[in-house]
Amino acid sequence: MPLLSEALTRARLSRVGPCLGKKILDLGCGHGEILEFLPGGVEWVTLVDVSPVREPLVLNRLRRSGVQGRFLVADLAFPESPFDTIVMAAVLEHLTHPELVFRQLASLLSSHGKLIVTTPTSLGGKLHGLGSLAGLTYREAAEEHHQFLDEKKLRDLAMLAGFRRILYQRFLLNLNQLLVAEKE
Repeated sequence: MPLLSEALTRARLSRVGPCLGKKILDLGCGHGEILEFLPGGVEWVTLVDVSPVREPLVLNRLRRSGVQGRFLVADLAFPESPFDTIVMAAVLEHLTHPELVFRQLASLLSSHGKLIVTTPTSLGGKLHGLGSLAGLTYREAAEEHHQFLDEKKLRDLAMLAGFRRILYQRFLLNLNQLLVAEKE
């Protein structure tokens, strides 16, 4: 893993961990790093990623975590829904139509469930791209970036999907942002 990618992942997930509930859906789970940041009391984790190559590592981490769960490859059928928490850490910038995803996710959440999103700011995205050229971050991740959203756009997406913003903050020298939105 490139040097900065690991540090960025840890910084993101350390912000996400305290907001997690008992039944979690992690969309774009990567290598399952969220399992290292789970608070006590988590009962179930569904980890979803587009890359089947990641499955062995994610399942190994899941076993070591002692938490019940499963790994899926880009499947949107979730028999264990509704979830009380859905996480998209460093995923939104890879989507061409995040507004459609926000609406879908609202239907997978329980009443007062939380959507937790981290995404780079515009400047953070540009620096990530430069870092990828130097081998400090994943080049393929930088090449897959479609857009970088500001606070207003994040808030608007959440509100249009039926969420209300409950927490917004920037971190990592304002290069990344966290949105925690609750389903109304």
